[in-house]
Amino acid sequence: MNEVAKNIVETKIKKLRSGTPIKEFNNNKLAEVEINKFFYNGSMIDRVMVVLRANGCEHYKTNGGCSMCAHYNGTSINNIVTDRNYKKQWDSVLDGTGIEKKDYNFNIDNFPVVCIYNLGSFLNVNEISLEAAKYIFSKLNEHAGVKKAIIESRAEYINDETINNIKSVYSNTIEVGIGVESTNNKIRELCHHKGLDDLKIIKTAVEILHKYNCKALAYINLKPVFLTEQEAIDDAIQTCLDCIEMGFDAISIEPTSLQEHSLANYMYEIGEYRVPWLWSIRDILNEVYKKTGLQSYDFRIGGYFDEEVLSGSQGVGFEGKNELFPHLTSSNCSICTPNFVNKIKEFNCTYDIACLNDIQKCEHCYSIWEETKKIKDSRKIEQRIIDVLGDDYANKM
Repeated sequence: MNEVAKNIVETKIKKLRSGTPIKEFNNNKLAEVEINKFFYNGSMIDRVMVVLRANGCEHYKTNGGCSMCAHYNGTSINNIVTDRNYKKQWDSVLDGTGIEKKDYNFNIDNFPVVCIYNLGSFLNVNEISLEAAKYIFSKLNEHAGVKKAIIESRAEYINDETINNIKSVYSNTIEVGIGVESTNNKIRELCHHKGLDDLKIIKTAVEILHKYNCKALAYINLKPVFLTEQEAIDDAIQTCLDCIEMGFDAISIEPTSLQEHSLANYMYEIGEYRVPWLWSIRDILNEVYKKTGLQSYDFRIGGYFDEEVLSGSQGVGFEGKNELFPHLTSSNCSICTPNFVNKIKEFNCTYDIACLNDIQKCEHCYSIWEETKKIKDSRKIEQRIIDVLGDDYANKM
């Protein structure tokens, strides 16, 4: 891998991050609570997603973070979130006081699946201490209506200590989402800027999760910067196959969305990037089903769709949404995108690929997407990076 290209990417990301406005938040208040539909035990349910106001991703702080992510926009940059803050936030979920939508009769026992996110790695002790993590899960264990908890973590923080810490106090299922993004080292490091150049770390994380009877969920980011549409499709297909082979219990395909102060957003602004087409998602799933024959595998399609927000919309983001909301998401044309998004929601509630295959070819954009897939780039990824970002990097040296 070309270290010059890697340095160019990291330098540009750090420059973009420097423009992130400093916001101060009440660290006793949650960043967001929302309700969305989810497929669980063969049927559609409501799940609750809790986003803790947290200390922010360590990879972001030290290396600039991933190229597509700007969740740090929702972090109190100059204000440390303490164990006491985390406990108050979590207590406000359990007793309902943290729910801003007052006409909603919130009871966490009504939700079999609860997601607990922190805009970073829940298992990184520098972001959430062992004590705070244990407190959250010990209190959740008191609610019999909750059958499954989902958290997220970078693979390197998944170890015996961090997993046993929460499993020792929680008796139901724990699923940990890991940002694999791509199993191609060059794409993962140069295009995603993941900062994880050894795939063995991910494999070990899956093994540790299974050792403690936890579920492993792979996040695959569809279409990072510097890839053509077809390259992105091919990479996502191969990454799905590799994740299945590694033993992941579920896979969520995450189409790139655009948040301010991210490299993906910058590339879009200078005309060097387009968010992935929704048609491409269907291509990926059909090909993986074809290659594996796994018609019942736990595939999910991520993305920012309109859901019921109960807390956290502070009017400081796009369209009056909160500071985490992207200004542009994966799409086709304006004519067929709304129907496609509804079909994605239907797929996520049934895992039935027919939901997507029943979508008719759009006369306004399907042929454009097909032509887009034919676009090739003979340059190596390193050269693409140098051609687009090299001058900016040279001026800083």
